[in-house]
Amino acid sequence: MENCNGTGSLWYEQIQTELFLKIKLVITSVSCLVNLLLSLPLLFVITRNPSVQHKLRYVLLANLLICDNLQLLLGTVHFSTSFYLLHCSLINCFMFIILSFNFCTVEIFFTIAFSVDRCIAIKWPLQYETIFSSGRKKTIVAAVWLIAILLTLVALFVALNKLPMNVPIERCHLFIVAPCLSDSGIFEGYNTLMSAILLLGSYVCILGCLLLLCWDIRLFLKTRRAWVTLVMQVLQLIFYSAPLLVDIFLIKNLKHMDDIDITISAIFNLGISLVPLVYGYRSVELQGLLWKLLPLSRNTIQPISC
Repeated sequence: MENCNGTGSLWYEQIQTELFLKIKLVITSVSCLVNLLLSLPLLFVITRNPSVQHKLRYVLLANLLICDNLQLLLGTVHFSTSFYLLHCSLINCFMFIILSFNFCTVEIFFTIAFSVDRCIAIKWPLQYETIFSSGRKKTIVAAVWLIAILLTLVALFVALNKLPMNVPIERCHLFIVAPCLSDSGIFEGYNTLMSAILLLGSYVCILGCLLLLCWDIRLFLKTRRAWVTLVMQVLQLIFYSAPLLVDIFLIKNLKHMDDIDITISAIFNLGISLVPLVYGYRSVELQGLLWKLLPLSRNTIQPISC
């Protein structure tokens, strides 16, 4: 990228832009549809059953599913308009990046809360209701969304005063937008913030909770069901996080490799789509409630998950 005033080239291409955008649109729209179909039964069960609504893990799961579907819907709309116009404006690209990263922040915060909730429920079951009272549950959910909204509003407010509005770009990437914000320090500050959240805080907390639970329930981990669930959770975290970290830190080194870009998007969307499978359909309680929705469920034996 030469500059942000429209006098230099703001794009590159390895694959033809129209084909590139079509592939990204297909990947995102299919992921959005699959995730929606997987999420709707879980959201229906959680919202219609008071027995699960008072449990923090299911409240967090519902918010996770909503966040993921909004993120995929955002990507679908973005790539649809970009494919139709064969470009997007610099400011629209920045808005898409900020909204996407903030949805990722919400996802990570809810995953942390989910891990801490499971850890406390298993290690200190008698104190669980005291620690996570009804008011604190609402505060946790509201705080996560509020942090993301505030980050978005601040970033967009500053960007509107710094970025040129109508500069067309063919590819929307961090390394295209970043030089336009280098003087204001927005990109560096936001990058540092995401690094601290992702590396120093979130993953250390999630990994710590996971190791603590594995040690406490090591006898339970001898069962096949426990190992399947644990492996799925680890894979979901890797599929979701690895592309995000690559997008933040390594994309400059891969900016002329469209095939890697497409692969990163596919893996990231797979990580999102695994959320309802890992945290929803693996739950015995939710399995029972979902089974009751089937017309013939009362006359048959309920399934045993492996």
